[in-house]
Amino acid sequence: MNFARPHVATMFFTIFASFATTFSASAAGIVWDGSKPPPGVLFHWYEPSFYAGFAPRTQDPSRVHIELSRGNQVRFTIVLGQEQIDAYLGDLLVRQDTYQELISKKIIVLTTNKNYERFNEQLAQHDVGALAEQRESLGAEAYRSKTLDVMNALNPGRVFSISIPFEKLAADWHAALAAMGQEDFKALDKRLDTANAILPGRINLYELDDKVGAELGKAFDLAHAGGAEDPAFRAQAASFLEIATNGHYVMRDDRVEATEFTAIYPAGTVAQWTKTPRGRLPDFGVTGVWPLMKREQGRGVTGMVDYLSSNPGYGFIPLLAYQHAGGIYYNAFHNAGIRSPVETSYLPKEWRKVPGERDSGKNYKQLWVVSRGPASHGCTRMDSGQMSELRHALPASSDVMSGLSTFRNLPQCYEVFDIDGDGSPEVMGVEYFLAYESQKHKPVKAFAPNAREPYYKWLYGDNISYNPDGSAVIKEVPVCRFLGKRKAVESQVYENVPLYEAPFKSEPIQFYQITKTSFETKAGFEFNRTLRQVGTGYEIDRSTLFLK
Repeated sequence: MNFARPHVATMFFTIFASFATTFSASAAGIVWDGSKPPPGVLFHWYEPSFYAGFAPRTQDPSRVHIELSRGNQVRFTIVLGQEQIDAYLGDLLVRQDTYQELISKKIIVLTTNKNYERFNEQLAQHDVGALAEQRESLGAEAYRSKTLDVMNALNPGRVFSISIPFEKLAADWHAALAAMGQEDFKALDKRLDTANAILPGRINLYELDDKVGAELGKAFDLAHAGGAEDPAFRAQAASFLEIATNGHYVMRDDRVEATEFTAIYPAGTVAQWTKTPRGRLPDFGVTGVWPLMKREQGRGVTGMVDYLSSNPGYGFIPLLAYQHAGGIYYNAFHNAGIRSPVETSYLPKEWRKVPGERDSGKNYKQLWVVSRGPASHGCTRMDSGQMSELRHALPASSDVMSGLSTFRNLPQCYEVFDIDGDGSPEVMGVEYFLAYESQKHKPVKAFAPNAREPYYKWLYGDNISYNPDGSAVIKEVPVCRFLGKRKAVESQVYENVPLYEAPFKSEPIQFYQITKTSFETKAGFEFNRTLRQVGTGYEIDRSTLFLK
């Protein structure tokens, strides 16, 4: 694998002649395979829900990274510090206690499914309550170790212990700095590339403040004055790493260490195509760095980032806006945005008669599945369970969430990231193979079969190959850099990079009804929002939950 070929301006290849029409001849006749359960959320009709999963959360927005890239997926990473790990078990328990109090006092009635029961079963299976009571007796290190064991068990394949030799990081960074001349160093794009290169993919600076710029300048001077083993350079590299990562990556025994929670979410983007130097591809609407913003206009209750629309099509699941699109309209991260009645033409017969969990005599009639491809008016659509998880994992306070940066590549730019810190970067991807066209919020036809290779043919065209063991490789891999807010530019091209395929699981949500008010009133919306904020590190107003 050649993983360091620089971008050449004259390089041009066509991923495929017409991405949009790869399967157009047969799209009308495609019926998805139903040998596996539907990868989404089955339900009867629109109701509120709460998150019944196990993702950790952070009240510190600087620990979060959200990035949309080629392949139509979003990487979501939290760098977990001691505070987040220490809070994890207590967070699970306070949510459990609050849910149960609401049920016991008949403030809510559970409907539709039984994810709350599964939530309780998992907490019992892993003795979460007993372990939390041992916090003082175990001591800090042992408690964190056992907490991480539970977190791993409850979030399989999504908790990563990062441990990278600092010697290699320092040597690689020294080489990058030493190769730069003074004129190169004056260019902002090259300075940003070099600053981010000390811990590739885990530092995502798009501008340099005075302090970071000054520390980078010191490292540049030391790299030109001596070798990578120079104690002064190594000390400066360590100091720069701490400053550039806000201290989130810790030096221990000459290794850079951290615990990360990383989820990969399939995403629907704007329902249009764009011409790029890499072919005709799904448009992303806007690219660059777009901070989350408070929703000041809308039909629902406004004034917060985690806005709930009164339009039932959004499922009463929060929308996280990043662009004001005029009037009451905002582009945002939100759920699938449309429902697919189980009688939809391309849905398999096996998905059409699934008994409800709370009423086995009543089959589910609706399905939320996100279309991983062109789908929206300008928003970023996600699975309903994963959208609920994303909101849960972010800071509870709307004020704290406001301004949190989200990164949006150019449509042709992949994200290359070493997800487990083993020294082998990969193209980010996810095992999710559904894409369909909708018109006026109604699903009308499948873009491609829901099988891996036919779907990847539609998604990646001829830019993918397969090893004898079935693992996939992306042949030409352009990547982007971010220059200030709202500007992404293609910066580099790699060759033959393995595709990382994160397992897909629609995260559990529990449907419910409120007995004290209609969930579609202002009080009902505030109840919904507040219930999602319950956890450690944030004090809720219990009166909004009718508990006071």
